[in-house]
Amino acid sequence: MAKKTVNIDPELLGLTFRYRPYDAQAHGRVLPDGGFMVLAGSTAVKDSSATKKRDREERDRLVRHGILAATGDSELLKFTRDHEFTSASRAAGIIKDGNASGPQLWIEIKSGKSLKDFLSPSS
Repeated sequence: MAKKTVNIDPELLGLTFRYRPYDAQAHGRVLPDGGFMVLAGSTAVKDSSATKKRDREERDRLVRHGILAATGDSELLKFTRDHEFTSASRAAGIIKDGNASGPQLWIEIKSGKSLKDFLSPSS
């Protein structure tokens, strides 16, 4: 199966986005192929009360492989290295430990605009 072609504005690639669910705080960047990279040192909610957790199997795999590890805070996990996800939503779901709409939730640090704002065509 051929990989989907994505047209990403080169200026978008240099921006850093933040997502802060509960006490977690994560930083990430859009990748040229349309994926999303969460940066090392970002934190994720250890166990949320969400009933729908479509990304839980992948999250558990990241813990087993040491990509997500325990921190001094019993409520959080930490990314031990940069990690690529197929989408901003997948990254947000792993961080929140529940379903999430990444383009709406990832906020660019300097402008305060959501990733969705950057991806939506200008009117």
